[in-house]
Amino acid sequence: MNSVSLMGRLTRDPELRYTANTQMANARFVVAVNRKLSKEKRQEAENNGYPTADFISCVAWGKTAENIGNYFHKGNRIAITGHIQTGSYEKDGQRIYTTDVVVDSFDFVESSKDNGNATQGYSSPEDMGMSGQESFDSDLPF
Repeated sequence: MNSVSLMGRLTRDPELRYTANTQMANARFVVAVNRKLSKEKRQEAENNGYPTADFISCVAWGKTAENIGNYFHKGNRIAITGHIQTGSYEKDGQRIYTTDVVVDSFDFVESSKDNGNATQGYSSPEDMGMSGQESFDSDLPF
């Protein structure tokens, strides 16, 4: 099974592009994910110059890419699920190997109160391309 779940912060604004032939949206971004360390181990690692986070390259496609590209910015927290994809290409006669997480879905981790633009612009699930999903709010007892 190839399944990945990550939660972290974007290291820079997502790079939103469209393919030349089909105009399919794609967004590339990097998520900084803290390693699971005790407070003491984290301090020890920082004092000795060892990394305490991993930087994971991610790519999203279609409506998911547009939403991430339009509503997330450097420093925003994000939770993603997806799968790992490896690849390679030639650069200056040398083979370069890549590993990316292909995003299948994402969640906002902070509200607009936590970060002024994390959810700015969304007023309904339809705005996020979820028009086919039933609303469950009316079933809640409060």
